[in-house]
Amino acid sequence: MTNKLQLPSSINASWLRSQDAGLQEQVAPQVLRLAKTELAERHHRQQALISLVERYAYPLFEQVMAHSSSRLILSDVDGYLIHHWGVKRYNDKLATIALETGVNWLEQYKGTNAIGTAIATGQAVSVIGEQHFIQQHRFMSCSACPVFSPKGEMLAILDITSEQQRHTQQTMLLAASLAQQVETALLCQLPESHYRVDLAAQPHLLNSGWQGIVVADSDGKVLGLNPMARQLVDKLHVGEALASHFGEDWQQAHLADKAKLHLQTKALKARSIVSKGISSKSESRDPRVNTAWWQACKVVSKSIPLLILGETGVGKERFVKQLHQQSQRASKALQAVNCAALPNELVEAELFGYQAGAFTGANPKGFVGKIRQADGGFLFLDEIGEMPLAAQARLLRVLQEREVVPVGGNQAYKVDIQVVAATHVNLQQRVSEGLFREDLYYRLKGLQISLPALRERSDIGLLINKLHQRYCEHKQDIEQRLFSKMLAYTWPGNLRELDNFMQVACLMTEQQALLRSTDLPESLQQQLALTSQAEQNCEQAELQQTIEQNIAQVYQHCQGNVTKSAKLLGISRNTLYRKLRQLKLKH
Repeated sequence: MTNKLQLPSSINASWLRSQDAGLQEQVAPQVLRLAKTELAERHHRQQALISLVERYAYPLFEQVMAHSSSRLILSDVDGYLIHHWGVKRYNDKLATIALETGVNWLEQYKGTNAIGTAIATGQAVSVIGEQHFIQQHRFMSCSACPVFSPKGEMLAILDITSEQQRHTQQTMLLAASLAQQVETALLCQLPESHYRVDLAAQPHLLNSGWQGIVVADSDGKVLGLNPMARQLVDKLHVGEALASHFGEDWQQAHLADKAKLHLQTKALKARSIVSKGISSKSESRDPRVNTAWWQACKVVSKSIPLLILGETGVGKERFVKQLHQQSQRASKALQAVNCAALPNELVEAELFGYQAGAFTGANPKGFVGKIRQADGGFLFLDEIGEMPLAAQARLLRVLQEREVVPVGGNQAYKVDIQVVAATHVNLQQRVSEGLFREDLYYRLKGLQISLPALRERSDIGLLINKLHQRYCEHKQDIEQRLFSKMLAYTWPGNLRELDNFMQVACLMTEQQALLRSTDLPESLQQQLALTSQAEQNCEQAELQQTIEQNIAQVYQHCQGNVTKSAKLLGISRNTLYRKLRQLKLKH
């Protein structure tokens, strides 16, 4: 057994958390793995971040770690591995510890490890060999660093995992550098970003890759900043004027006396950023989306519940995220729960929390639950139609009393939440089937809005062009024939399908001046061909139905006279006999 007194203090604290979670060093932990559909959903939600890692972080990782048996891993903040790069196949040891996409590596499930410990502490960390709590993991070295949004929220974890190489301080610095590359890209791609200001205590650090970075709009107001800038400049916040911290000449390279920092300012290229799911009036030209946005903004300002209807992939989650950012609750949390992704027996524990020892396998310290975590902010209940009836009853009480009682407890906690629910199913039908409480339905339906399917939107051409601009790294036009096919396609997967289609299309034709249908991968060509084939089949069916109706009408008009009917229809008697038998009008 590793002597815990010899461990660094941060690792020792993680070991204690692992023990509190009920884990044992000698016992292989259970694997918490996402279902394929839920993994695909999370992968889609992180697609923009995955693209930034591939473009800004992976090339440096490949250059430094190319000759090692290492993998670059992206984890979301819930601890699920979303994507990886580098070595394609692990050796036997790594293959046996479930270090693949869809598996959860939070400390409470896997003990001390770089990903889980980075999430728990919010800091970069290396966990080398014997420092892993679980003995089964002690053959590997891992270094991980959080990736933060321009607003300072943890978005994901970037991790380097190696089997045959013990990580040094240089590996930790590499992981931190990769995360900073992604954070800088996120900063510089903020909508309305106009200026980038690099900050450093010494002038030679301004282009070191470790400088502070602040992005501002054309008026010099801060849109976002990286973690280093937050360290260098005390109390610099989004929305503040750069001049108040760095003086009126902040646009010029100089030493700011007030901040005692060296500045270097550059103008950023204007960018057109398209989100996955068009959600605000400025991003959409479809009147139904604009109306839905305007109405939603009205009700959330009064804390009235909102129910969003729409097919899968229309952008309901993105709509809610934008709504939260524009609301008076933007400074508080947005807690999302996918009711369809959780097993029935875990829905109540996830939502309402639970007392310590409430059930077998529960965290010994208990769990506050998503509702209390959302206090002051938004609670987004996605796929609300799939919520079990027992959980519906508890949720109704929360909405009525504005308080929540954890599972296994008897103390009520007051909460102030904006509730937004979404579903692609017909809730009224589920009410009639006894699968959804009618009183909860009307409680959630303070305002009900519908987001149209992509095929119904009037701005589909605009969306195609915007997504093409987003993913095309070089100057490229879309062939008119391909554009027409895309307009005609029904897009059953809605915005999600269009986004994926355009991303792959641009990647496959990145060096070409014209995006043509014939240059697309066969799978994408077949995807677009489905609509024309379906329309052709539909037209043939309608034509067949018309012919059959005409034959029946003429035959009846001629009172069963085959010769006269055949003459009027312009077909032979034998053909008419065959058609009449098919229609069961003649034996």
